[in-house]
Amino acid sequence: MGHSANNLAAVILAGGNSTRMKSRLPKALHPVLGEPMIFHILRAVARSGIPPERTVIVIGFAGETVRQAVSAKGPYLFAEQTERLGTGHALLSAQATLQNLVVPADNILLAYGDNPLLTPHTLQKLIDAHLETNPLVTLATSFTDDPTGYGRIVRDSATGRFQAIVEEVDLLPEQKLIKEFNPGVYVFNGQWVWPALARLKKSPKGEYYLTDLPGFAAEETRPAGAPTVEPVPVDAEDILGINDRIQLAQVGDVFRYRVLRAHMLAGVTIVDPASTYISAETEIGQDTIIEPNTHLRGKTRIGADCRIGPNSILENATVGNNCLVFASVIQDSTLEDEVNIGPMSRVRPGSYLEREVYMGNFAEVSRSRVGRGTKQSHFSFLGDTTTGPDVNVGAGTITANYDGVNKNKTIIGARVFIGSDTVLRAPLKLGDDARTGAGSVVTKDVEPGATVVGVPARPYERKAAPPTTEPAHESAQGPVREPVQGLAQSDTDGVSNP
Repeated sequence: MGHSANNLAAVILAGGNSTRMKSRLPKALHPVLGEPMIFHILRAVARSGIPPERTVIVIGFAGETVRQAVSAKGPYLFAEQTERLGTGHALLSAQATLQNLVVPADNILLAYGDNPLLTPHTLQKLIDAHLETNPLVTLATSFTDDPTGYGRIVRDSATGRFQAIVEEVDLLPEQKLIKEFNPGVYVFNGQWVWPALARLKKSPKGEYYLTDLPGFAAEETRPAGAPTVEPVPVDAEDILGINDRIQLAQVGDVFRYRVLRAHMLAGVTIVDPASTYISAETEIGQDTIIEPNTHLRGKTRIGADCRIGPNSILENATVGNNCLVFASVIQDSTLEDEVNIGPMSRVRPGSYLEREVYMGNFAEVSRSRVGRGTKQSHFSFLGDTTTGPDVNVGAGTITANYDGVNKNKTIIGARVFIGSDTVLRAPLKLGDDARTGAGSVVTKDVEPGATVVGVPARPYERKAAPPTTEPAHESAQGPVREPVQGLAQSDTDGVSNP
């Protein structure tokens, strides 16, 4: 059954103080698969149909840090739990914020910020069950051979009907044998829950337990046999929580394999899943191969028929089709189709490589646009540079873009040939079809078609040959000509084999 987001709201409890994590960082912000664990649950809530503007995050310990991180993901609402008085009090802290919604919340989904494995499917299952039977409380339940640390689901021995949730500290000896446990994910009737919260009594620890609410509901009588509590079984893996760094690693492994499995089923080859890390937001086209020890982070997009890795890191990168990235790093940049990079090269943030660009080993690009078909040889750096198409960037070429105060730009025209070990001191412009000799230090603009050589580079002018009485000897290939001094090139100026 579908549902409308108009009458639903969500509350995420994220006020944990990381005591067992032994950390100054709020537990909800500890990373799972490269991003704060709360981001995963927020994504699942949004995909189940509840938008950020109807999702309240209850914050406590280091609350402003959580607020700042979550606000970057959307227009979420926040409520502060000023006193640590338990989970029931945490939900009560969200009451004013929820009641100020333009469209009142008829039903309220509640989950914890340390359950990053919750899926949209599981949340949808709970919501659909709640809307279908309209109970006072719908709660997830699951089974495990070792439910240590969880409250147990107590049922009537004769009818199997739900009776209560008993916290582990309060379990009777026979109740400790119960395998059905409470994961802590609920959907509450929005009109019933606030008066019910007011009935909560402080525990011996001085806290108000949210887990008492389903017991309250079970004691009520509704007309026409309508259910008061609707337990919904869910996969135990979906509701694994995190209380310490051991569980953080365990949940991270489960999450990582889920992501890898989804890509493999969609037509991506992952050569060694054990050494491959792919973020939840990464997209990969069919028939792309991910080699071992590759990390795809953030919102990375990779096209079809690519080969990425081994030993590569791509972060917020956009990669076209038929690209090769070999043992290299790409950050916050775009590669068009048929780009070939590496090994040991880096594309730094703000760069754009057009179709058929080649970057050899130990090459680097930063905040630059590299034109179609350009070949950038090894041990070279392009910073704050724009090149036209079909440029040759010789081995050892450097754009000296920083003058100690400002980052200056270099503009390189089409079909420019830059000799090995050329230094281009920005700001600088090289016109179409210009050339530089090996080892040149170019400090002034170069006219289209001109050749410059030397330190500092000057226009090259061919000297007239001295008169001779001897006829020029010829070979089978035509007249033999003397080489032009200053234009000798490395034999690796063009495309080299990686």
